[in-house]
Amino acid sequence: MLAKNCCKTMEMELTGWKAIVYDITRKMEQLPGGEREKIRPNIEDLHMLIGEMDDRIEQIRENCRPETCIDDILTERKAFDAAISTLRVNTDQAMRGLGAGNFGG
Repeated sequence: MLAKNCCKTMEMELTGWKAIVYDITRKMEQLPGGEREKIRPNIEDLHMLIGEMDDRIEQIRENCRPETCIDDILTERKAFDAAISTLRVNTDQAMRGLGAGNFGG
C-alpha cells in the first residue's frame, strides 16, 4: 500500500466496521418489544461504540499523516479490538436473544 493511501484506507476500513455494527444494531432494534427489552443494554453499548467510531473517523480525517499511518492503524485496531472485547460477552447473549431465524433476514 502506498503511504499516501494509508490514511484513506484506514478511514474506509473503520467506516466499514462501523457499518457492520450499525447493521447489527438495527436488526436488534427491530425485534419485538419484549425481546428488544432483554437486550436494551447491548443496543445502548453498540450505539456508544458507533459514536466512538464516528469520533475516531473524524480524528483520522483531521490528524492522519502518511508518515505515521501504520502506527495510527495499529492504535485504531487495538482500540477497536478492546471495545469489541468488552461487548463480546454481552453481544453473545444478545445474539442468543435474536435467535437463528430472526437475524439477517
